[in-house]
Amino acid sequence: MQSCRRRRLRLVAWSLAGMLLATLFVILPSCRSQNGQGRRTDTELKPGWPQPNRTFKQVSLSEIRAEIPVVAGAEYVNDDELCMQCHKTYVETFQHNVHRGINKGQSCEACHGPASKHLETRGREPGMILNFKKMTPAQSAEACLKCHEQNACSPGAQWRTSKHAHANLSCISCHTAHYNVPPGTKATTGLGEVTQTQRSGAHATPGANVTADSQVTFVKFEQPPDIETLRANSNNLGAVSPDTCLRCHGEMKNLLEIAGPHQIGGANDFNCTTCHNPHGNIVEHSRKDLCLSCHKQDSPTMAWHASTHNLAGVACTDCHNPHPHAGVRRFITTSGVDLENTHLSRQKRRPMSVQEPEACYKCHQNIFAQTHLPSHHPIREGKMVCSDCHDPHGQLEGNLKAESKNLLCWKCHADKQGPFAYEHPPVTEDCGICHEPHGTVTNNLLKQPATFLCLRCHVGHRDGDHGGGARLNIDAVPQLRKGFYTDCTTCHSQIHGSDLPTPHFPAMLR
Repeated sequence: MQSCRRRRLRLVAWSLAGMLLATLFVILPSCRSQNGQGRRTDTELKPGWPQPNRTFKQVSLSEIRAEIPVVAGAEYVNDDELCMQCHKTYVETFQHNVHRGINKGQSCEACHGPASKHLETRGREPGMILNFKKMTPAQSAEACLKCHEQNACSPGAQWRTSKHAHANLSCISCHTAHYNVPPGTKATTGLGEVTQTQRSGAHATPGANVTADSQVTFVKFEQPPDIETLRANSNNLGAVSPDTCLRCHGEMKNLLEIAGPHQIGGANDFNCTTCHNPHGNIVEHSRKDLCLSCHKQDSPTMAWHASTHNLAGVACTDCHNPHPHAGVRRFITTSGVDLENTHLSRQKRRPMSVQEPEACYKCHQNIFAQTHLPSHHPIREGKMVCSDCHDPHGQLEGNLKAESKNLLCWKCHADKQGPFAYEHPPVTEDCGICHEPHGTVTNNLLKQPATFLCLRCHVGHRDGDHGGGARLNIDAVPQLRKGFYTDCTTCHSQIHGSDLPTPHFPAMLR
């Protein structure tokens, strides 16, 4: 008895030990995984495709502000002649600059700050005057914004929240403050005085200063050049698009090299600033209204205003890439290669880079899922694209390219059109009653397997529904139910319509 008891205790002990070991084998790997072993540590996982709601959204960035450096104890001198002693070229150039005349008497100091300390040290001690090259981009821009942020229409009104400002750029990254306009531009906009004597009792001209001895001092304003002409001559202070833009955006150079209606510098005079505000962000009207100014009558977009896409707030640039790339190899090795039959052949350039069907999938993710089901139209295989059936600029229901689904389907499936002596009413009404055109799990794009699909309208071979007579009552022959309810098309093969009544085979039922 004691030996049996000891044996049982041993078995219990071994069982408990086994359970403990099993628990350790389960717990230890999970503890290691929680400490980073075997787990993903990526902080930014790439999102799957397609991404939802990829329509354009205006960037919303915070305001960038900075304090302009102050030279302690410096005072304004108000004398550009002193600046000319060392900076003659800059001062003379500035006389032909669009900025001339601002804060008259302290033109240089209007931007560079009070210069007394700079003059005292003869420029030998750094930091005694504002040097734009040594200031931070935000500080440099702040000096310009003193004048260029006066109202909502000023060029710099949107600069603080612009993409360029957040990219650590400043005004002088593109502009040359001392840019010299072409010769012939007037150098001054000052005042001139003309003194004339007028007899006592004579009529005094309005605006004149009448003195006791009846002398009248007339103030004559020299007419400054037209501001628009002056700005045109200043050439944006050296910020000439697209050359200045390409210094940073070199990947866009092919937009100048490829001929087309949207070519930069081409026949329609497109430029970077046509769509972009360099001091702000995207020019809003360039996303749709600018396009429609040319694409209107006799064009695919004639019905755009009534289209489903427009009513949903979709703009042209949500689908059309305004920066299309040629997709053309510059250098191809042609030795012993048939370019016409290989992937090395030069690809056709897509108009404005509408990449179908990917552009459509950005919003229509449910369609993306359906086209990857077992039964689908050959979109995935590259034999069809969305625009074969849909007009993205159209106003018909579903943006179809026909007045109804049937008329659209019959363009390819003409054999289903008829006319038939024995028509199937759902077929003539709407193909979509039975078929899902974008993809299903059932053969032939059917929404359900044939038997279940038919039974939605037809209850099957039941005597009460067929009026009795010679028709088979499937309820009376339970052994045949499985066969009759497997696939209706075994007997009813012409489901789209026929010129003959559906054949019956009584011999098979005996």
